[in-house]
Amino acid sequence: METTMKTSVEVSGATLIRTAGRYLCRRMLAATVLAACIFVVPVIAAVSRMPLHEVHLPRIDSRVVENLQRWADDGNDSWSEEV
Repeated sequence: METTMKTSVEVSGATLIRTAGRYLCRRMLAATVLAACIFVVPVIAAVSRMPLHEVHLPRIDSRVVENLQRWADDGNDSWSEEV
């Protein structure tokens, strides 16, 4: 007498529905996160204003600049001579 073995495994309909439901929930969650990144985050960034960074430069002393110009215009220094 010969016996045959069943080689395929049947998956019940409830298992397929449960698996499809999990994939659907994951895709919906991913789509929601993506939509939040694309639409909501730029809106929040545009509404909340960052304070402007001011740059404070020291006051330039005009007397020091004039002395430097006179010193450079004299041309008696070795660094100003062309080789």
